[in-house]
Amino acid sequence: MVSGVGLQQRGFSLLELAFVLVVIGVLGLFARFAFSGADDVRQQQQAKAQAEVVREALRYYVLANKRLPCPDFNADGYEDRDSTSEACSGGGEIGFVPYHSLGLTPSEENRMTYGVYRAASPNDITFLTERTDDLEGAPGYMGVGDAIVALREIPATVSGTNLFVAGINADGSSNCAAAVSVHPAFVLIVPNTDRDGDGNLLDGVNADTTKCIASPLQPLMWNYDDVVAVESPNALIGWLTEHIH
Repeated sequence: MVSGVGLQQRGFSLLELAFVLVVIGVLGLFARFAFSGADDVRQQQQAKAQAEVVREALRYYVLANKRLPCPDFNADGYEDRDSTSEACSGGGEIGFVPYHSLGLTPSEENRMTYGVYRAASPNDITFLTERTDDLEGAPGYMGVGDAIVALREIPATVSGTNLFVAGINADGSSNCAAAVSVHPAFVLIVPNTDRDGDGNLLDGVNADTTKCIASPLQPLMWNYDDVVAVESPNALIGWLTEHIH
């Protein structure tokens, strides 16, 4: 038996305690950022999946109707067309996705933006007309081939008077004046949160009233978390060509 020997207990000094608290705080901050980053990635993945569902629905809409739908300008879920001219209401190119017209169910909390390139008549892709000189009653009369003609007329040279997709800067932000910008057949924008704090769920150039849409290559940033899906004319022509029966 050992006797006469005391075990001296030593507590933390104030300096050591302060150091421990700092370490715990830093670890907590790292954990917070890690969870926040995981939430951001999950949100982005969900938005991309939602956009792909709508993209596919738009493709099949063209296949069935030989044109793209007009945007939904009044948030009722249907494309908005002038009853007399059958053109898109007000000549607009950017509105909401016409969910009901596509056979989809709209998200009431977070409606997706839809933009469609609209050339001058007779090559407005939202308008059904004969463009290949087929006679009425012929198999190709006002068919998919006519939609393809309209898509081929979308110019490679960008004009700010029609819907276009921005170029991308070295820092990842979008540049509406960049020479690498392009005209799409259509675009989809899934807004997530109001990152730039302007009261609009759409961030950056997507919140502007211009025809410029942020590049799909623009990464998640402190002031930007929109997801943009772009369908090029050639991509849509290729899909339609593969699915013509």
